[in-house]
Amino acid sequence: MRHLIRLALSMPLDVAARKAVGFAAKRLKNRLASILLRGRCPYPPPGGVMRRRLQRPVSWAAGSIVMDQWRNHRFDLLGSGPVRVAHGETYPGFDGHRYGPGARLPDDWRAAVVEAQWPGGRDRAMTILALIDAATYCPIDWQVDFKSGYRWSIRTLGGSIAYGHHPGVDVKVPWELARLQHLPSMALAFAENRDFALVREFRNQMLDFLGSNPPGWGVNWACAMDVAIRAANMLLAWDLFRAAGATFDAAFESELASAALAHGRHVRANLEWNAEHRGNHYLADICGLAFCAAFLAESSEAADWMAFCRTELSAEIQRQFLPDGSNFEASTAYHRLSAEMALYTAALMGGLSKSVMDRLSLVARFARDITKPSGEIVQIGDNDSGRFIRLRCHESPLDMSSLLFLSEGLFGQEDAVTPESDVVRQLAGRQFEAAQPRLRHPGTGAVELGGCSRLIILPSNPAALDGLEAIAYPDFGLFIWKNARSFVSVRCGPIGQNGNGGHAHNDQLAVEIEIDGINWARDPGTFVYTPDLVARNAYRSALAHFVPRHGAAEPARFISPFRLEDKARAKVLRFGPDFVGRHDGFTRPVQRRVVIEGGMVIVEDWPGVGEKTVRSPQELSELWGLSLPFSPGYGLRLSAR
Repeated sequence: MRHLIRLALSMPLDVAARKAVGFAAKRLKNRLASILLRGRCPYPPPGGVMRRRLQRPVSWAAGSIVMDQWRNHRFDLLGSGPVRVAHGETYPGFDGHRYGPGARLPDDWRAAVVEAQWPGGRDRAMTILALIDAATYCPIDWQVDFKSGYRWSIRTLGGSIAYGHHPGVDVKVPWELARLQHLPSMALAFAENRDFALVREFRNQMLDFLGSNPPGWGVNWACAMDVAIRAANMLLAWDLFRAAGATFDAAFESELASAALAHGRHVRANLEWNAEHRGNHYLADICGLAFCAAFLAESSEAADWMAFCRTELSAEIQRQFLPDGSNFEASTAYHRLSAEMALYTAALMGGLSKSVMDRLSLVARFARDITKPSGEIVQIGDNDSGRFIRLRCHESPLDMSSLLFLSEGLFGQEDAVTPESDVVRQLAGRQFEAAQPRLRHPGTGAVELGGCSRLIILPSNPAALDGLEAIAYPDFGLFIWKNARSFVSVRCGPIGQNGNGGHAHNDQLAVEIEIDGINWARDPGTFVYTPDLVARNAYRSALAHFVPRHGAAEPARFISPFRLEDKARAKVLRFGPDFVGRHDGFTRPVQRRVVIEGGMVIVEDWPGVGEKTVRSPQELSELWGLSLPFSPGYGLRLSAR
């Protein structure tokens, strides 16, 4: 509630009043809708024909251990560790906060699951659950945060779902599981090993989800983005199974077609559009809706969806991907998420202009350039480990190889054969020519720093810093030197989302250094969002980054968990053999110069005095007070920085 008050106080009075009235009206509308819709069946009638998009099987040698875990409904998501997700389970809790357990289901579990729902959809839900053909099948508890144990009610309308309201509770956990992103990997494993038990498990998990989550109700219909991502994954998984030779009964495919229609209608009615600050959520809405339109049999409704999506995707690619190929949300991890969505969907729908495809062809170059010699990306801004379609299970959140493979399938070499390149090439039916990037470096004129502090970083093998290439992304605000052994970057640029800063950190002028696989200085990551707002702000803080300091002051206020004050206004003054940049976030402007010479990385901050030399990452961390545990992905926190 406090962050909502801060957010309101940051707005002009008329804007805050208008938003407050809109918020109250939405709550009233949802409450009335909940009452009126309880007696209505939320499912579209069964029926319809699905259209296949893939012509040949795509395989991948997934580990048998992972497949066994999924068959036993054990999932490892967002830092949970392998956890069995079932009704009545006890979960470990998050940061001392533990809820539940919920009720265990009786032997007649179908009746119990259906009875928990409102009367209007019970008959249809029972029909769906009755199609599950395994006598020993144990239903998944789709409504539970299987880290904290907190459980949402299936009788709450999706638009009325509360989150961020109890300590330790993370709505992203059930959302992540309900994206069903493990199902395409399951299909690839079936194509590799021909284990028909995987076909049966896919069918039963889909029916379990559909019968336990009536459209519009419960936590898994609260966010249109997650509904859209789920739609794309369940439809692609079905197509991958079919391409590999699996067959399904008519009743199942009828329910799947009905589900695609329900998902498409829900997304179309709940588009996350905002005139100023729409971002990856709206992009996901468009992409998931396009998958529904592409896989459903031809109809005027599906045709209208596809026409809408083609127009909107074209506009959003040009809007959300900057001229240098980077994403506009000031986050390297969200760059991957949005790029995946755009690439898969552009391939699926076709018909996009050359200028749009040219812009899209540049996204892989950015991903490649922000990858350090260790294979991990530099984390700038938030990292919620979000993906659109994950064809390989248990990829590192900091490994962008799959995005590079995806782009190669659409724009690259004919002989590039990976699951990502194969799928996207089949969806597109062709390859496109990649645009040549226009390299832009800021000016190289003289800059007067005056009196400054000087920090010399001296690696054990100075030769590792020889032959560095300077790479600039001025639209994103990232300036890089790299070779096969070393990576040095400086963050200096816009906070993203047209000044909203929803996924930005107080990291202006932050330096990241990796030499011979050793991280001397690195962004600590994100850790979590709403379950721990103290940790949320700690990981966003300037004190967590290798930036110029002004005591414990922040260069911009945290207005809300997903809004950063646009105060620092960082600007690069020079980049080439060295970097010079400034920001205005403190009581007076600060400037930083970074230069690599004589086998040393030298960091000069103005105003300041004195000179220090560090010869190890530990010395640097102690000097700058960089003590937060490193978070390589959402919910993950390593013991040491």
